[in-house]
Amino acid sequence: MAQSAGFRNKRVHIMNRAADQTGEFGRNSAGRQYQYAITVWASVRFSKGVKSMREGAMDAYDTLMFGMLYRREIQRESMLVYDGRTWKIQSFNRDYETNEIQITATEAPGQDLSGLVPYSPSASTISGGSSQSHEIGNI
Repeated sequence: MAQSAGFRNKRVHIMNRAADQTGEFGRNSAGRQYQYAITVWASVRFSKGVKSMREGAMDAYDTLMFGMLYRREIQRESMLVYDGRTWKIQSFNRDYETNEIQITATEAPGQDLSGLVPYSPSASTISGGSSQSHEIGNI
């Protein structure tokens, strides 16, 4: 399961169950079942092979494998938001030796948690400062 950090090139948002006023899991005071927990770098690939996708396996496109470093915020009950879609964890395998986890998740079409992810602009959308480029020492 060990993988190079260069393969973890996708941003995946982790959503955890929200606690209500009594501390029990369910709906919190805002009426949400899930809340944003953390964003991690992950490798993402189809869990089914290319052969099954070519043969038109119905579940080949809605099941992904996420590989990432373990974080305590990631739980078996967490939901993942990737590529604007919500994914439900089916299996959660942790490698204690390398401190990595491998998650197999299927798309949860009835749940849309992408609206709960806080906006964080990418470097290409951050504006401000001078639009001119300067060489060092040539200001």
